[in-house]
Amino acid sequence: MKKYSRPRFYGAEIFAALVFLCSMSAAFMYTLNRSVVLPTTCIMTALSFGVYMLFYALRKRRAFSFLAFIGCFTVSIFAFSVLNGISSISPIDYLFKASEFYDDFMAGAFISIFSFIIGFSTAYFNVYLPRPAFLLLPAFIPLLLAAKTSDGLPAEYVVFMAVGYALVLLGVSRPEFPSENVYFDDKKSRFERLGALGIFGLIIAVTIYSVPRSDETPLGEYLDTVFNRNANLYGGNGLRNPNSQSGVNRGDNDPSENIMFYAEADHPAILSDWSFDIYTESGSWRRDPDLTTGWSGWQTYKKTLSAQALFSKLYNGVKNGYLSDYREILEDISYPSHDYDKDRSPRSQTMKIYVVSGGNTRLIIHPNKTVGVNISGYDERVFRTLTDDMFTEKDFGTNAQYTLEYYSSTPSPELITLFEYVDMEEILTAAENEGVITTTEKEAFLNERTQALEYHELMLTEPISPRIAALANEITEGLTSEYAKAAAIEQWFGEAGFVYDLNFIPEETTAEYFLFESKRGICTDFAAASTLLLRAANIPTKYGTGFLLKEENRNAYGVYAVKAANAHAFSMSYIEGYGWLEVDGTRYVEVAEEEDGDTLLPLIILIAAIVLGVLAFIFRNEISEAVFAVSVKFRSENKKIRAVYLRTRKLACRIAEKDPRSTTSAEVCGIIANSLSLKTQAEEITSCADKLFYNNTVSPCADKLYKDYREIVKMKKKMRK
Repeated sequence: MKKYSRPRFYGAEIFAALVFLCSMSAAFMYTLNRSVVLPTTCIMTALSFGVYMLFYALRKRRAFSFLAFIGCFTVSIFAFSVLNGISSISPIDYLFKASEFYDDFMAGAFISIFSFIIGFSTAYFNVYLPRPAFLLLPAFIPLLLAAKTSDGLPAEYVVFMAVGYALVLLGVSRPEFPSENVYFDDKKSRFERLGALGIFGLIIAVTIYSVPRSDETPLGEYLDTVFNRNANLYGGNGLRNPNSQSGVNRGDNDPSENIMFYAEADHPAILSDWSFDIYTESGSWRRDPDLTTGWSGWQTYKKTLSAQALFSKLYNGVKNGYLSDYREILEDISYPSHDYDKDRSPRSQTMKIYVVSGGNTRLIIHPNKTVGVNISGYDERVFRTLTDDMFTEKDFGTNAQYTLEYYSSTPSPELITLFEYVDMEEILTAAENEGVITTTEKEAFLNERTQALEYHELMLTEPISPRIAALANEITEGLTSEYAKAAAIEQWFGEAGFVYDLNFIPEETTAEYFLFESKRGICTDFAAASTLLLRAANIPTKYGTGFLLKEENRNAYGVYAVKAANAHAFSMSYIEGYGWLEVDGTRYVEVAEEEDGDTLLPLIILIAAIVLGVLAFIFRNEISEAVFAVSVKFRSENKKIRAVYLRTRKLACRIAEKDPRSTTSAEVCGIIANSLSLKTQAEEITSCADKLFYNNTVSPCADKLYKDYREIVKMKKKMRK
């Protein structure tokens, strides 16, 4: 019998490994450094491939290479901890708020760490110990991060990863055994690898599917459409709403942390995208098709609609001896100097929007009172509808950036108070005749009022429930101005004990059920109810959707990371003397307490169960051996001999692909001797078993037999490497 020699391995295909590492790097960098994904992907690909080639060169010195990996990885972690101490950004925030901001130091640290992980794991499971299913483990990390924090990976990235995995699977190293060695890779081993591959794939699918994503927010049904680069949402110069109806609250909502875009602004605000007009029996809202056409050239017109600027000119007109019929009223109103620059002109503000979800649309997300839009790299027209929806003539590019100019959305109480006592058209006509304001300014305010009143009359053709109308009269009783009525309705939700509850499951989706029965719901419920109440109070109002900027979403650089969870619904009411004003029914209500862990606990249990199941499947032989090692110590001598022989026979039959029930002890001895070069150990086990089975003689060598069996198991493992 020749001395045993280890099996040799053909080297893995280098090009296949390079493609796989490149696809992995692209997926990692898309989640962590999306704004500079191309250069960082190239850097990480080069670094991870260098790590792979280093360990590929050391493939014949496995122990040394493993120690080298531990050393390098430890140094990287140490450097990372030092960096954490001097960085203004938390590594956890940078990792789990993917693409929210970019930092050179953090990017470099994570590139180094992940490059070591995927470079070494690719070399280890592709060359050292070919287990292709395990190569899904590093791929699992960017998939999970992307799905949970960055609105998922685009299809092309997923396809790229699949291609990379397929190539590395085909190019994996293969064992070559000496000709005198009869052990070979049997069918069961192949089934094990396929099973592990399927289980890891299931883990990824279940986890990605289980990641919370809000489908019941006002925008939940079409957020992906809005930011879909292939979407064709508009036709010609007119707007076609991507959804025929708004969303409704069906309960048990789970806000998603997927980032839609970034907003650079000085203060929190409500951003609008779409408005809806007609209330349906199901509780949702749809657009009036006659209000979907937009027009260009609106910027000049809108810039004249500054309530503060109008009040300033009227006030200064009185000071200069004009508008004598209105002198007493105007002089009694306090001048709001804090809302003006030194030159007495109204302050405008700017906001920058950065789309980061790969979208290429014509939608302009904007704050109220927007008077100008400047889209980087776009020279075509921007249209605006009568209901203030804004869109462009052509797609303005993937991940667009644009700047918005807008006036403060703080209402002008002075101007609102003024129009409680005087007729708007009369005072504006007098101001025009005396040169206090221009004809353009007068016509702009009167046209806005006319359009709002016409809109109101058109919407009132849809009857409002008598119960809602009676409630509106009750809330606004004794109030005369539209502003006071709107404020009363907004505050009433808080006074009447309404609760904002994401997890409440309503029996019905109608506004009546929400107002008179449940009094619990989300922003869509409050917006629908307030819109109907405001219309019943004879105030022109539309149902609006958009996003709510919150301070908690503002990062270290002063930029708001606007997520799907920030999607919001609200009412927009026309207030004479101010214009359209947001009315948010959720502003004063109580928020239901969240039950910590209830949402994530089922997911955690599911993932833990799957992981434990996978580990039990992968290491079932090791677990079985551990259980056998413990149990054999408590058996009698004859039972020990019987158990050791039966396990040895089972192991031998796996190697030779034979049926254990028809295999003799002599055949078992021959298989072990020829396959594993352990003739002495095989003879000791089989001879003791023969004495027990045929002569009923118990040998005092049971403990020695277990040691022989362990040597056989170890040798089999070596042969399978």
